[in-house]
Amino acid sequence: MALKTGEMTGLERVVSALQHKEGDRVPAGPLVCGAARRVLGVTYQDWAQDSDLAVESMIQAQKLIGQDGVLLLVDLSVEGADFGGPMVFPIEDTPHPVYKDNLIKTLEDYKKIEYIDPRKGKRMSHMVRYTDGVMKAMGNETAVMTFVYGPLGILSMLRGAEKLFLDCMKTPQIVQDACEVINSVLLDQIDALCETGVHAVVLDTLFASGSIMSKALWMKMEGPHARKLAERVHSHGRAVVVHNCGNNVYFDVQMETMAPEAISFAFLPDDCKTAEELKEKWGDKTCLVGYVPPSPDMMLHTPEQIKEKCKEQIKVLAPGGGYILSTGCEFPPNGSLLSAIAMMEAAEEYGRYPIE
Repeated sequence: MALKTGEMTGLERVVSALQHKEGDRVPAGPLVCGAARRVLGVTYQDWAQDSDLAVESMIQAQKLIGQDGVLLLVDLSVEGADFGGPMVFPIEDTPHPVYKDNLIKTLEDYKKIEYIDPRKGKRMSHMVRYTDGVMKAMGNETAVMTFVYGPLGILSMLRGAEKLFLDCMKTPQIVQDACEVINSVLLDQIDALCETGVHAVVLDTLFASGSIMSKALWMKMEGPHARKLAERVHSHGRAVVVHNCGNNVYFDVQMETMAPEAISFAFLPDDCKTAEELKEKWGDKTCLVGYVPPSPDMMLHTPEQIKEKCKEQIKVLAPGGGYILSTGCEFPPNGSLLSAIAMMEAAEEYGRYPIE
């Protein structure tokens, strides 16, 4: 979208929000990831494995929708595939593990997790090329955020979430040993991603939520690894964004371990009952990113209904800055892109500062 005279760029708006300042309007960026492929009409299968197609898809999607910031999530199996997990690449659906043939079938199989060079991994190197291409194409005006799945999330792709949770309870050291190896690879992957000049790295810490494991267990199993990942991102001078779309997300321990500039969330944290309480408690500590439900809102609601939902959230969360309007999780890969456009229209219509 062409800028009007005197308007801020999307990147400038996002930076203002991260600094808890009010820009010209609320920055907005529905998390259009896999859905971007549809602008070019390419299959999910090709888009997820061809970095040139991925780059061009995001370029054209941003031109169509006008996001102030884009997230370069491909799928949650990227790292798991390079560690040797069997994967499926459906023609028109998200790539995923072969659930009945997990790489880690027994406790002994955790030893299969060995160091790999992410720059040589087929899918992790795809992420680096994707990030580099998008940065070169739009990084001067649009905030670009790349994506790294946390070590427990990667293990869940290789072991299965339920079995992994039980292993964390019964044999934590075996899981920890595997996390150490995975984290060493992720640190190198962060180096490669940050070399592209990307503005922020999104760390996905799904397990840090009441819907999966206790706060104490997460701090024991993933907290120390998450701290190292965030420190590595910050050492490059890049922003850390935590994404966690679980129920009752643990803002407190994630702030403690990662000191993120922003948290992207789908549900209220465990210590807040209302959006007003969220703004009061956390609004001056980190930038809040969210939290319009991607489903069913983006699938079933009309653009006008979506804009009304955005208006409600802007009214509560936007005053004073420190807020980016977004979907609480990935925009549905097969959802109507008109819904994403409606979110950007809502930011324009209701998000002009000062918020009325």
